[in-house]
Order: sequence, then C-alpha cells, then structure tokens
Amino acid sequence: MSWIQFNIVPVEDSIDLIIDALRKEFSISDEDIIELEAKIYGLFEELIDTLYVVIETPYVDKFYRDSYYTYFASKHKEYKRDCIRLSLFQDGITQDHFRNVDLFKQLQKYFLGYIILRPTVPNIIGRSIISRHCLKDKNMLICSYKSNILINGVKLEIDGFPHSSQDGESITCAETTIWGLMEYFGNRYPDYRPIAISGIIEVLSKYSKKRMLPSSGLTVDQISYAIKEFGFGTYIYSREGAYEDKIEQVISIYIESGIPVLAVLENDELAHAILVVGYEKEAQIDFNTQTKRTLSFSDEDVTYIDYSDVERKYVIQDDNLKPLRKILLSKPDKPYLDVEQEEWKDVKIDSIVVPLYKRIYLEAEMAKQLALNVLNDADLGYKFEPDFIFRFYLTSSRSFKYHIAKLDDIEGKIADELILQRMPKFIWVAEIYKKDDYKRNLASGLIVIDATEARENVKDAVLTGLYPDRCIFKSGRDFVVLSQEFKNYYRFQNNLN
Repeated sequence: MSWIQFNIVPVEDSIDLIIDALRKEFSISDEDIIELEAKIYGLFEELIDTLYVVIETPYVDKFYRDSYYTYFASKHKEYKRDCIRLSLFQDGITQDHFRNVDLFKQLQKYFLGYIILRPTVPNIIGRSIISRHCLKDKNMLICSYKSNILINGVKLEIDGFPHSSQDGESITCAETTIWGLMEYFGNRYPDYRPIAISGIIEVLSKYSKKRMLPSSGLTVDQISYAIKEFGFGTYIYSREGAYEDKIEQVISIYIESGIPVLAVLENDELAHAILVVGYEKEAQIDFNTQTKRTLSFSDEDVTYIDYSDVERKYVIQDDNLKPLRKILLSKPDKPYLDVEQEEWKDVKIDSIVVPLYKRIYLEAEMAKQLALNVLNDADLGYKFEPDFIFRFYLTSSRSFKYHIAKLDDIEGKIADELILQRMPKFIWVAEIYKKDDYKRNLASGLIVIDATEARENVKDAVLTGLYPDRCIFKSGRDFVVLSQEFKNYYRFQNNLN
C-alpha cells in the first residue's frame, strides 16, 4: 500500500530532503537537479531563518492537475500527475503538533504558508501562498485573502496572495496573472469564483482565432476580455493618450483601495504581465519633499499633496520572480537587471487592466477629479489651509460604515448620519489631512462620492462632505447641512493587510 510521506525538518536541513523527493517523485536527471537545487536555495534565502518545513509527498494539486489533464497528459513525453507540497512554519514543530488537539492553536499560530513543486521541469514552482511574515523583508501591506488547507489531517488557515511560476507551455505570464486575480477575488468575495486554467482557455477560445495550447501569451485586450467574462467591469489604462504620465498614480489609488492591478511591462524586445498587489509600509512619509499640486478656489490657488504621488516601492507577484517582490513603479526592470538579464533593460509599465465590480461606473481618475471639484465648489466644498494632504480610494459602503462604527470618539450624530445614509454598494472616499494631523492619523475632512454615478456633475456624484465648519449629507436629490464641526473624529482606513 502506498502512503503519503511527511517529513518535518528545520529549513537549513530541508534542501537535501527536497532534492531527494524531486528525484523520487519526478524522476529528474542529475543535470536538471543542479538547476532546481539553485532555484530552491534562491527561494529559501528570502525566507526567515527559523522556519520549519513539512515536506509532503505525493501531493495532489488541483491547479496542476487541471493543467495536466488539459494539456500535459496528451503529450508523448511522460509527465507525472502528482506534486510535492512544502508547508512553512515559523518555529519548531513536531509530529505531536498534528496529533494533539491541545497543540492545534500553536500550529495555526506558527503556520506561514505553502509552496507547491510540480513536475514541469525546469519551471517547478507551482501554486503557492505565503504570509508576508514568512519573509525576511516583511515590511509591506498587501491585498490578501484567507485560504484553508489540510496538512497531515489538520485544517489550517493562511492569509496571503497567490503566486505561481509559468510552466512555459500550458500557462504563460498572462494566464497566471488572470488565475491569481480570480483566486483572490473568488476566495474573498461571493460575487466571483476561482478559475482553473482550463476555464481561462475555454473563455478565450471564444475570442481567439487560433488555438490556445500551447500558450503563446495573450494581448491586453484578450486579458481584459477574459476578466470581463468572469464577471468584472474591466478598465484599461494605457500610456498612449490621456494616461501617459498618470499610470503610477492610478495604480496607487487602486492598490490603496485593496484592488490588485494587472500591469503589462514592455520594451522593444518583450512584453510581460505582472500583478501589483501592495506596497512597502513606511514608518513616516516626509511630505515636505513630495510634489505639490494646486487647486483653484474663487479667491486664490491652494497647494496640496496628492497621496497617490508619494513614491514608494510596490509589491508585485511576477511569475518570473520569487513571491512578493518589491519594485519602484518607475523602474520595474531592476529585479531583472540585478540578476544580469539585460533584455529587460528599460522595461516600463505600458498599460494596466483593473478588475472593477461591474456596477462601478466611475473610474479612479474621473472620480478623483470629481472629489477635487467638490472640494472647491462654492456650495459643497471647503478651502483647507495650503499643503493639505488628499488621500483617495475606493471601498464598499459596508466596509466604510463598519469603520465608522468602530471609531469611539466620532460625534454620535455624525456617526449616525453616515451609517444610516443610503449609499450604493461601492463609494469613492477622499480623506483630507493637515500635515501635522496626518502624523496623528486624524482627518480634517471627508468627501464621499457615488461610484455608480457616471456623470461628471458634482451635485449628482457627491454623497457626503464633512468639513471643519459644517457637515453636508445628500438625501434624495437634496442636501442636508448640519452646522456641526467635523474635526479629529475620523482615522485613516486601509484596505490592505
């Protein structure tokens, strides 16, 4: 009888056992083993040193099995059906942890994710989810969801964002990015469902005039079409035209909103798709060094700092790189140049595809301009002191109202008005801060915009305006004005983890 094998070892002792498992399960040659050993070393060098690794063989991975039966099983060359799973724990565990109910909570506390190794040599890194706390450089905030898996009979949960390398035949960068998006949205929101590679191919076959396997990659239009077919109202931003110098700011707004963005990198030699899923968390932003913009009021121009202009490193999932890498959006070629892949030199973000909820009709750039138009409107706005900070993001009204309900010191009547006000499912929110108040995480103003409104009229779009001298709430087509001051009540909200 064949049994599943579990080996539990410290990370420094795991490489040899993993190599032995690769030889046994995948029948890999000595020549290929040298390359694969280097890949595994490279992967583990980014992880914390205290890790313990559970090596599980054989493992049935649903993502690879789908590719196997869709493509690899039909080839003359024999491919194995089973995979190897590496489960990662932050500290010492033993077999007793999986058989003693009293130790299950400790096991969950230590669990940091898993990595699938599949028999598609040399591209063996398959479906994986690891916590940012698994990394030596964990200073980041990312879009994430909770994934449940069963390890050695125990159900465990991990919070992260999916990653996979491309296998080079059945999936390329485009397919892995679509899969990653659908894993995230399908596991986090009931409106969507995860999609296997066969599902992506089936949808694209209706659009394509040529066969889909083996994959030769996808165009931006094909990527957008596939995501739209899976239930999204996709929006494409391209440097050609209106967004030539705004792509980075648009990405910033959507990441702040907790929406991963599919970005297409291009230079004269290549095109490649990646996912932007978060950014580097900074202890303190020096707003004195940031770009200043100008907002015109009737009597003077006032300078302000657009939070989306803040330059920071962003977290990406790139199927050519290790999970959760950081880049500057202005220099996405750096991770490749660091390993002397010169063909990537001068690669830039050429376009992005954003997976929006299908009932969101107001995209980021137009919504932000509407919020600024509200701010300098004679009836609905307020003139803040120069150098105020303008932070803008999309969120659900449900999440927004829950955030309001948790604020202990927000004035009761204002909280009631916000929570009981009728709002659409999704809203755009602008937070306005004085520089000193931002450090204390206290907003001086708040504007709420209807994300389902497509018209550019401020009176149609605005739902709420809260300012130091008054609070404005929309009721039907009319506005209710409270003479109550809004000051130091509202705290920074973030949709990332």
